[in-house]
Amino acid sequence: MNLAQLRAQQIPIAAEPRSAAPFHLLVKPIGAGCNLACNYCYYPQRQGERTKKMDDGLLEDFIRRYIAAQPRYSREINFVWQGGEPLLAGIGFYKRALALQQKYAPPGVRISNSLQTNGTLLNAAWCRLFKQHEFIIGVSLDGDRQIQDAHRPDKRGGGSYEAALRGIALLQQHRIEFNLLVVVHDGVADRAQAMYDHFVALGARYLQFQPLMLEGDAPAAGYGLSAANWGRFMLAVYRRWRGQGHWGKVFVMNIEHVYAQYFTQVSPSCVHAERCGGNLVMEPDGRLYACDHLIDAQHYLGHFDLRTPFADHAAAAAAMAFGQDKSLRRECQSCSVKSVCQGGCPAHVGADRYNRLCAGYYAFFSALLEPLRAYPRSPQGAMQWRAAVSGSTG
Repeated sequence: MNLAQLRAQQIPIAAEPRSAAPFHLLVKPIGAGCNLACNYCYYPQRQGERTKKMDDGLLEDFIRRYIAAQPRYSREINFVWQGGEPLLAGIGFYKRALALQQKYAPPGVRISNSLQTNGTLLNAAWCRLFKQHEFIIGVSLDGDRQIQDAHRPDKRGGGSYEAALRGIALLQQHRIEFNLLVVVHDGVADRAQAMYDHFVALGARYLQFQPLMLEGDAPAAGYGLSAANWGRFMLAVYRRWRGQGHWGKVFVMNIEHVYAQYFTQVSPSCVHAERCGGNLVMEPDGRLYACDHLIDAQHYLGHFDLRTPFADHAAAAAAMAFGQDKSLRRECQSCSVKSVCQGGCPAHVGADRYNRLCAGYYAFFSALLEPLRAYPRSPQGAMQWRAAVSGSTG
């Protein structure tokens, strides 16, 4: 007897076991399907590969069980939608998802949604939906017209800059907060300040710089990112941000997270957490992996079904070596920036067990930590630091 029959007969279904700790799950409802063909794509749609959208039955089972599996003390449960290009799933798909979230949300628990898009398919209807339901929107944009069109063409080889800007303008018209996600590689290493100025001129107030992932199409297309260039790029952004007096006005995630981690001793992201493995990924057919950048047989958790509790998948991911050992490498133990680096992303660790961006992180974090070290790593220290910074920039 299947789940639909059980529901029809109103036979009680066994309660979903709760996870011992909160976990997140990044959902790819359309898989690798995308209307762009970025040269360095880490999750490319292969030629001739047909995309298949997550079906309604799986969507409902996933939402119900994902909510039920969170710890009882959870007061907010976040859904993260990504791709490929997740808007290709269609607006009806997300309307159904939102209705199901409300159907299964426990009293007193807030449901939130985040969605990462290239912005080219946005229209007024999408924006009304996102505004109504307070979506957190990330838009992938790599720079000005020259940079964007060179590295993020559409499927026909045309540029994507104009369409992305139209999408950003729509978000601004509907007063939807968004952040820009920017991929950094050797080809833009000397453009950091100009890129930063361009994003600010567009009206962006939340920026996130993502180091190139050496997976998917990037290696064959000749893309790379050296540790020296990563450090040089981020230092240039930091100096431009400070020089323009943008503290409290423009929020660069890479900078803000260092401040937060220094004073709270907790990382806001898995990349620089002492342990990782709490951010799972689900493909549209229900395949589960322990990390978005480690989608391979070694990090495959199994297929979403009614037999294995979500809590078991979350526990299995957290127990994997990639997340357990990330901050235990020998070179990390005596490093002066370990408190905010914690070894970086395991996907950047090579066969030699060395993070290929290590020296870049060291240079960037050292510069950010220098003015912070005078303050205690505590809420009181954060208050003292904020008062000092506000006084110097006021």
